[in-house]
Amino acid sequence: MLRPHRVKVPDTFGGCGDSGDIILISSHAQGSLTYMKDVQYVVEQVKAAFADVATPPRESLINNHCCECLETSEAFGGKAWQDITLENLLAGRETALLTSAAWRYYLPAVITWCVRAPEAVDVIQDNLVYQLAPPATETEWAREWFEPRASGFSQEQRKAITAYLEWYRDREAAEWATLGTEPPGHVYRALEFWSR
Repeated sequence: MLRPHRVKVPDTFGGCGDSGDIILISSHAQGSLTYMKDVQYVVEQVKAAFADVATPPRESLINNHCCECLETSEAFGGKAWQDITLENLLAGRETALLTSAAWRYYLPAVITWCVRAPEAVDVIQDNLVYQLAPPATETEWAREWFEPRASGFSQEQRKAITAYLEWYRDREAAEWATLGTEPPGHVYRALEFWSR
């Protein structure tokens, strides 16, 4: 059986979080080790790929459709994505309610916190992967929601998103293996789309 083990390594990301993690997956029966993508690697990929993204105009970051949409938008407060704290993300946890411009702009912050604090973000992580996966069925609503959010990324940004999805896939596979079952397959749809 595969067993995940978390190993702390020193932080090298300009103070963003308290450590970098390398998750080891060990198979005691076979005595082998498989290394999952290092948290620091994913964070650095995201930081480099999204470093020069300009903050969109404030009005494009605010969704005033309803009170919940507005609360989610205000949690991010029009800040630069690099300035989003874990507390901001937790307050704006319903990221699907962000405008498409805000969702694209804050994606690197959401990814960063998902890999740095996976237990703290809780379901935000799974929701993000579902949001990164193209709709399984072609409905007008799904296309209208997904396509504006999935467009406009550079090849380098798509690679950073793919690095995150690979990290998530490996982490989920390790966790589900301890239960003796397969993880949900939504991450594979997302990987297929973003790795093109």
